[in-house]
Amino acid sequence: MAVALAGSSPLAAQEALAFSDAELERGQRLYQAHCGRCHGVLGMGGEGPGLAVSRLPRAPDHAAVVDVIRNGIPGTGMPGLRATILPDEEAALVAAHVISLRQAQLVEIPGDPERGRQVFETTGVCFSCHIVEGRGVGIGPELTGIGMRRGPEYLRASLVDPSAELPVFRSGARSGFAQYLPLRAVTVDGTVYEGMRANEDAFTVQLITATGSIVSLRKADLAEFERRFGHSLMPATASLSSEDIDNLIAYLASLGG
Repeated sequence: MAVALAGSSPLAAQEALAFSDAELERGQRLYQAHCGRCHGVLGMGGEGPGLAVSRLPRAPDHAAVVDVIRNGIPGTGMPGLRATILPDEEAALVAAHVISLRQAQLVEIPGDPERGRQVFETTGVCFSCHIVEGRGVGIGPELTGIGMRRGPEYLRASLVDPSAELPVFRSGARSGFAQYLPLRAVTVDGTVYEGMRANEDAFTVQLITATGSIVSLRKADLAEFERRFGHSLMPATASLSSEDIDNLIAYLASLGG
């Protein structure tokens, strides 16, 4: 079974405007320069969601895509590109290219989403750290709708090598702040805490332990404090077969689709 992430039938509301081939080609180059790093040069997704999908829920038409490009999406990693970075004409060309992506692409993911759901709930014990539609424990990222936010390549990398790249806040006061960073702290009385960083400032740090408990510590009370960059609390999936991983990716890609 394969999961189709993008359909070839255009939706009327998302029809690209009448741009020439030359303008669409220019829009593609601008997209690759400004957007490809997060959304993938082919729009298949990566750190950001894939855009070669049948429906863009936050941007139902060309004008809405331009608005997202210009103003970003608050509360997400999508920043807005100010007019000084991308003039209106170029923003319109990028939006036209984004609209054209879903008309040209069909992404098929090997794997069975139902079998992937079973792996997620049993062998993978993923609910012990992730929430899907209100079920589970929120130590790691919530996965409700993850299929709309992350592409299959990013999902595979997260499963096979979860410590390769932790997500980073791209905007707001915590811009550049690594998310889901593992910490190890030892207090002056010898108590050891390990978990995922929830927040940190100059004087305190808050972490979520493996049991889901939230612990707040004063840095002045710590004898040791280690931020474990390059590590992840996500367990390795080496014990899973390649078929199980394909099924898991198919299941995750189906969430929110």
